[in-house]
Amino acid sequence: MELTVKKFDLLRELQLTQGVVERKTTIPILSNLLLEARGEALHVTGTDLELGIKTACAAKVKKEGAGTVPARRLFEIVRTLPDAEIKLKLLENHWLDLRCARSHFKLVGMAKDNFPVLPDLPHPLVSLPAYLLGTLIAKTTFAISMEESRY
Repeated sequence: MELTVKKFDLLRELQLTQGVVERKTTIPILSNLLLEARGEALHVTGTDLELGIKTACAAKVKKEGAGTVPARRLFEIVRTLPDAEIKLKLLENHWLDLRCARSHFKLVGMAKDNFPVLPDLPHPLVSLPAYLLGTLIAKTTFAISMEESRY
């Protein structure tokens, strides 16, 4: 896998996935994101086995491929980079080489084969007017607990 992506585009996708990916988990692959370079896009997938998210952004793909990298670490690195193009390259042993301007990082990843496969949605997406969705949510607010549950 080898590609170039704009920092803003990648950061937006990484922010979307942060709420789904577990930081501390008994299954290490769940703290990673699956990065797939296909066609003219970088596809980013994250899951905690209960929730999952698949998202994509435009990228200049030189070589198609896929790999996993630690979600939080990648997010923190990309967030601090200057506004420039980011070059990602998957190396041997699942390492990800990240370059941007004068910055250079190598992140250790895991085999993409270990990443859980998210099922495809069997139904098409449904479009709802905002006021209707708000009304539906308002009708269920009585069931919300006032106390925070602790794990």
